[in-house]
Amino acid sequence: MRRERSFRSVVSIGLLLFIVKFAYDYIFFLIDRAQRARDITDSSPAELPENSIGWVLIMSYFFVLVTSFSAALLVEWVHKGKERIRLEKQKTEAELKALKHQINPHFLFNSLSFIYGKVIKLDKETADSILMLANIMRYAFGKNTRIDGTVNIMDELEHLKNVIEINQRRHNHQLNICYDEQIDDQSTSIIPLVLITLVENAFKHGDLHDSAHPLTIRINTSVDELLFDISNKKGKGLKELSNGIGLQNIRQQLILTYGNRSTFLIEESELHFNVSLTITFPV
Repeated sequence: MRRERSFRSVVSIGLLLFIVKFAYDYIFFLIDRAQRARDITDSSPAELPENSIGWVLIMSYFFVLVTSFSAALLVEWVHKGKERIRLEKQKTEAELKALKHQINPHFLFNSLSFIYGKVIKLDKETADSILMLANIMRYAFGKNTRIDGTVNIMDELEHLKNVIEINQRRHNHQLNICYDEQIDDQSTSIIPLVLITLVENAFKHGDLHDSAHPLTIRINTSVDELLFDISNKKGKGLKELSNGIGLQNIRQQLILTYGNRSTFLIEESELHFNVSLTITFPV
């Protein structure tokens, strides 16, 4: 496709240059011939025959045509050179960003391991929380991701439960959470962090201290379907959850990965915020 576009560009530029040159020379030729016709006399020296002039013009325009396409090739070569430099610059910047992402997690995990070793002698629960956090972060950086970009549902749920446990510890186990799972097919795969992001949004924006309105999480999987529902009472703070970047990213990922085999529904009332996710798998 790129070669076809390049070929068309060269041909277009070459023909454009040739037409401009041809028009300029032809107009100049007509003006010159008219001038010579007015000045010609019987005593004038013999001029080149008409057929000789024709051959001269043919050779001249053949030279112009070759020059035009050469100029077009030069323009295309310069354009490709600039494009290649731009792509190489973008590649270099991407490699530098990737290198930073490799360095930072490595430093972070080593630091967490160091802190864990220091804290475990003083407070086992805090040390376990640090280890749990490190495992969640390793998972978030794609430790368990497959070639197709998905993870096993059991891995996602393991770290989802860790997120719940860490938040419970932060709030001295005072949060009201109802969690229910029924996993009929443990080989089910899903995009990583989708379910975890939905749970994190509930912790961030919901009021989970009201025992009459607990955070409710339900997950069911079968051979051909995954169902996930989460509902929480709204907090008194920010109300922009339905327009949050995290939910927009989830919706976009689902569309790109599953197309019309997934539904992502958001229902919002004055008191509650509910999200339902359904993914259908081909059998």
